[in-house]
Amino acid sequence: MTSLAFRPTTDLRGQPRCRFSIDCAGARLDVHTRRSATVLRVYGEIDAFNAGLVRDGIRRYARLKAPLILDLSQLEFLSLAGFRALLTLNEEHQRAGLHWSVVSGARLQLLGRVFPKHGLPLVDSVAEALQIVDELVQARRRWLAVPARQHEPQRAADVGHAALRRAIA
Repeated sequence: MTSLAFRPTTDLRGQPRCRFSIDCAGARLDVHTRRSATVLRVYGEIDAFNAGLVRDGIRRYARLKAPLILDLSQLEFLSLAGFRALLTLNEEHQRAGLHWSVVSGARLQLLGRVFPKHGLPLVDSVAEALQIVDELVQARRRWLAVPARQHEPQRAADVGHAALRRAIA
């Protein structure tokens, strides 16, 4: 696995700027940074030979502890070993409490029909995944903005004192 600085070409106009490209011996991971998530777009083929390299490349960006979007829509081939690597990554992300989304492509949909209860967090597009991340960030901000509500023991004590005063009087 080698990490190369990526030089954008003119045929990718309109696409987000790619910061790095990781060569995984038959597959390529292009890293796009967005304001709320890191997008990894995978090209080529993931087979038994390079599934570990692709998994390690994805793990590299999962260490950032930021939301991750894995775009498999341009993937040409996905073997069972590649699918197993995705399931392993999914378990790791769930254990670590990290949010990630997988943009499904034709190759992943084929394996999804064979293994329908795989548990991968699938979405239809990068835009949909970014919308989910934005909603999660907004919900977290709202939750953190609400002041912590304390139980009001003073009221309970006041009620107890009032009952005591009535009993004495």
